[in-house]
Order: sequence, then structure tokens, then C-alpha cells
Amino acid sequence: MFGKRLKQNNLALLLLASIFMNGFETGGYQAALNSISETYELDSGAAGVMASVELFATMIAPILLGSIADRAGKKIMLVLFTAIRAISGILIMIATASIPFAVGIFIMGFTTSIIQYVAIAQMQDAYPKTSHQRMGLITAMYATGALIAPLIVGFCIEKFGGWKFFFASDVVLSTILTVLLFRTSFAVREIVEKREKDNLENLSNEEKSKKTGIYVYGVFLLCMIMFIYVGVESGVGFFLTSFMQKSMNSAKGYIAVSLLWMAMIPSRILCGIFVIFRSKMIIFTCIGAALFLFLLAGMRQVIPTFIVVFILGMFCGAVYPNVLTYADDFANGKTATVISAITVATGIGGTLVSAVFGYMEQAVGFSWSFIILGILMLIDAVFASLVVKKSTIH
Repeated sequence: MFGKRLKQNNLALLLLASIFMNGFETGGYQAALNSISETYELDSGAAGVMASVELFATMIAPILLGSIADRAGKKIMLVLFTAIRAISGILIMIATASIPFAVGIFIMGFTTSIIQYVAIAQMQDAYPKTSHQRMGLITAMYATGALIAPLIVGFCIEKFGGWKFFFASDVVLSTILTVLLFRTSFAVREIVEKREKDNLENLSNEEKSKKTGIYVYGVFLLCMIMFIYVGVESGVGFFLTSFMQKSMNSAKGYIAVSLLWMAMIPSRILCGIFVIFRSKMIIFTCIGAALFLFLLAGMRQVIPTFIVVFILGMFCGAVYPNVLTYADDFANGKTATVISAITVATGIGGTLVSAVFGYMEQAVGFSWSFIILGILMLIDAVFASLVVKKSTIH
């Protein structure tokens, strides 16, 4: 029995490991950035540019290669780019100056983005019966990796005296994962009963487009949800520490950021368990995030802020897995293409809204900035309601 279940889910375990490694790399790079700046003698401006290199690569990768996985095959894409990710780690380790390091980080960001959307698309393709339930777990793995990585970075710096040992661990793990992905079958693991062919004669043009190809309008709505959500999440994550420093004279903002990520893990797992309620969750999680952003704007004490941020993380964490379940509905087999479009939207949202937040904070202060982000999440709830409405046609 155990052997049968392992054979059924061995691919899923590798896909989960791939997503975990993405979060692991991103969280580790963020945690090591200060030490990296010291190594290459970078000022704060240059460090900011170095941080944006990975984000830029993450954004453009799906634009350049978005639909290739649906044509060339998801296995070859995952094996190839996981191997390239290991090579990028080697380039980072041997870099003796900031420019070669930036090249390595760019390649790592590029591969991470490709692996992210292809792994999610493959999970949907290989497990069509339970793909919706699995989306919560697969998105939780990213948050878990991002949560664990800073601890590994701290250990490497403390015990081994350098941040490069973190990337050494990344190289080893990516190499092992490359071999396992190559040796594993990507065949469909769950058989869905063949449905009767749809009668297209009595359908509207909108319904026909959804039955015969990617439902573009539905995908556009999902992209808008993620554009706003990731922008809001990035704005809160990047500026939470400064908010607590200036508003409460507290240096414990890093704890609040950790709580934000920590809360997303159970939230995303619960989304998979209660996927039957996804039409309600995708709307009300956006509304809940908005309400707790409004509360965050008025926080002036540390402990209540921690509580508000944790609950905010619970609501925010539920957005991504619910969006992915609808991506599967609207993709009509071209899952990699659709999820790559969503990945592009997340990259643009994270870059743009985070940049704007800095100017907002200077103009109106942190409190009003959080209120504005809350209003954006209410707009997200409107987009979410449209997604639910359009999905009922499918």
C-alpha cells in the first residue's frame, strides 16, 4: 500500500521540493544581502540595484519563455532549468566581484521563475482530480522555504564565516533534485473519466472561447488579482520594519515580517483542505486582508501589531492558492502558458507597487499608505467576484 502511494505521489513530492527550493533561494538571498554588500563593498544604492536584479529576472523569464513548456514538455523544462540553477549557484560562489555575482543572481532569478510556473502547471496536469487541493500545499512550500532559509544563512555565517556556504547548500540540493526529476516519470497519475463532447452550437461566443481554448478574460482577471495582491504583500513586507521603527520606536519589525510569512503556511494548507469553498474564500480573503490593513494603519503598540500582522498573513496567504485553482479552470490544458502570465503579473506588481509605496510613505506617511493598500485589496475583491461569476459559465 505504501509503495503504491509513493509511486502515485513521487512526482508531487519532487514538484513540492522544487517550489520549496524557490522560496529557499529567495529568502536566503534576501537574508544574505547585507553580508553580500559588505563582501563586494556596495553602498545602499548599489545594494538596492543588486536586489532588483533577481526580481527583474523573475519578471522577464515568463515573458520570454512563457508558453514553451506547453510545447516542448514540462519535464525537459524542469530538468534543464533546475540544472542551470545549480550552475548559477556555482557562478555565485566563485564570483570575486559584484558584476559576475550579479550575472549569477540574474540566472538564478530567471531559473527560479521558470521552475515556479512549470512546477505548478505540471502538478495540475499530473493530478487532475486533486490539483485544486494540492495548490494550497504547493504554495505553502514556497513560504516554508522562505521562512527556513534566513536561519540557514545565519548558521552559515556564524559557523562557517561566510554567506557563500548557503549557496553551496543550494548547489548540492539543486543537483540532487535535477537527477531525481530526470529519473521520474511525468505521466498523468490520476485518470479522469472522459466527458461527453460539449455541444458548442447553443453556446455564446464567450462560452465557446472557454470550451475551445484559453479563456483570456478570465486569465486577465486572475492576473489583475495577483498584480495587486503581490504588490500589496511586497509593500507590507518591505516597509513593515521601517513602520515599526518610526511609529513605535521598535527594532522588532523583523519578527513581524517572519510572522507574516509564517501565517501564510497554515493558511495555504487550509485552502487545499477546504477547496470546496474556494468561490467564497477568493473574495472574502481579499476583504479580510483589506480590513486588517486598515487596522495595521492604526497600530502603535508592538504586541497588538504582531497579532494584526499574523492575521493579515492568514488572509493574504489564501489569495495565491485560490487564484491557481481558477487558473486551472481557465487554461484548458495550456496550464504553463496561463500560469506564466500570472507569474509576469506578480513580478510587475511586486516591483511597481513596492516602488510606489516608498513615494506614498514620503507623501502621506505609513498609516495612509497602509489604508491605500487596503483599498487596493477591496478592488481585488471586486476582481475576485468577477472570476467566480465567469467561472460558473465554464
